[in-house]
Amino acid sequence: MKVFKYFIAIAAMVMCCAFTACSDDSEDSTDFASAVKGVYTGKLTVDNYVVEDAYVVYVSKISSTVVTVQADFYEEGSENYNVLYNNGQYVFQSETASNIHITVTGKNMNINFLNGAGTITNFTGVRD
Repeated sequence: MKVFKYFIAIAAMVMCCAFTACSDDSEDSTDFASAVKGVYTGKLTVDNYVVEDAYVVYVSKISSTVVTVQADFYEEGSENYNVLYNNGQYVFQSETASNIHITVTGKNMNINFLNGAGTITNFTGVRD
């Protein structure tokens, strides 16, 4: 009986250590902002006409799921977004900039929106 109690105690200690080690991995997987932050350089087009060949968009981390995006096409210069992860793609969402669609897949960013002139503006860039 003493051997059985000793075995149960050791098994409980091993299982506690194993579960503690696993919890750190799940916390890191929700830090979406770290996965998308950086400088993206690419082409800015309006109705498939290249407006700028070396356009730059900056993404800075605010928290694990919130970023600020800086680009010249914003009236205020930047906008904050919630970042979600869905099917291998990071999707940026904002209540105040709902007409601007931003996605990041790997190191590639795509931004598109209908501008004030009624034409489609698109940015495709790669993180440095």
